[in-house]
Amino acid sequence: MHLMSTEISIVLPTYNEAENIPIIIEKIRSTLESYNISFEVIVSDDNSPDGTWRIVESLSIKYPFLRVLRRLENKGLSPAVVDGFHSATGKYLIVMDADMQHDETILPKFLEKFKNGASIVVGSRKSDGGGIDGWSKRRQFISWGATMLARLFGFNNSSDPMSGYFGITREFFHDVVEEINPRGFKILLEFLAKAPAGKVEEIGFKFQPRQYGESKLTGSIMLQYVLGLYDIRFGKLIPLRFINYALVGFSGVFINQMGLLLGIETFKFSHEISLIFGIELSILSNFLLNNYFTFRDRRKKTVKGLANGLLLFHLVSALGAVINYAVAILFSEKSGWSIYLSNLLGIAIATIWNFVLNLHWTWAENRNNGQSKER
Repeated sequence: MHLMSTEISIVLPTYNEAENIPIIIEKIRSTLESYNISFEVIVSDDNSPDGTWRIVESLSIKYPFLRVLRRLENKGLSPAVVDGFHSATGKYLIVMDADMQHDETILPKFLEKFKNGASIVVGSRKSDGGGIDGWSKRRQFISWGATMLARLFGFNNSSDPMSGYFGITREFFHDVVEEINPRGFKILLEFLAKAPAGKVEEIGFKFQPRQYGESKLTGSIMLQYVLGLYDIRFGKLIPLRFINYALVGFSGVFINQMGLLLGIETFKFSHEISLIFGIELSILSNFLLNNYFTFRDRRKKTVKGLANGLLLFHLVSALGAVINYAVAILFSEKSGWSIYLSNLLGIAIATIWNFVLNLHWTWAENRNNGQSKER
């Protein structure tokens, strides 16, 4: 039973942390019980292959404050944090890593900051009392670059916007949760972007080397971070998804034109047949790239899903292809334009049609995404 009088809810987003999870839970218990703080710990696990969630289930018999969310869909750090916050009953919601790189002994200081009026409290490696042990020069450079980028994008209310150790009030969470985009590893940035002026506080801590398991920092995560900065600041003006779609479309232009060239010069097709050949090649290319990049959060992975998606993509693209074809023929034959220039115009006119319908049909959002199984 979880009482609403709980002061602190601690969310541990996990993936393959079986060796670390028993240790960090005991450390949290020892710290908070010594300060007589009411708390709960929620392990938000992305169905770890090493059975992290199963270990937490067994530990919950020993620790009544402990429970697990076994997340089967919409995996990722940010969705795991948001799911955990939704499930939490505490007045203050704190997220920290399960790998013991975050210092659990400063948890009582979070509570002090909240009681003094903070909406967000950041465990900072770069403020007074903070530091990092055991990082390579490369890792230090990446961290410095990420911080500089955040400041360039206007995130000046925290010295450590990439920190994974932070807390927010329940009230603030419910005020902004409908406005945030919980994807990738940028969840703190989402909250900092909406923080009331003067309501962000920091607590310095020493970031420790990981004891067990492997770091989750990859090139893909760094790219997600950069894209996330853009999405938060400018996504409402020009959605990031549309930019991805346009980039894929740009590659499709090349494929389309190469197909047209091959049809005319290599296969000796007529202009009309060559146009159809180029269009079909670009449709196949665009579907695969959009499925992998533009709509990666809704990606079709099964053979059936890919087949159905490709069929829908063709249907959506059909009118676009007709528009593309008609414009190319009209301007090349009636206006005397080059067939290649006419084809480019046809592609441009068809792009908006294809994006809107593919967004709402081919890769329609799954309303069940993000559901978790609580145990």
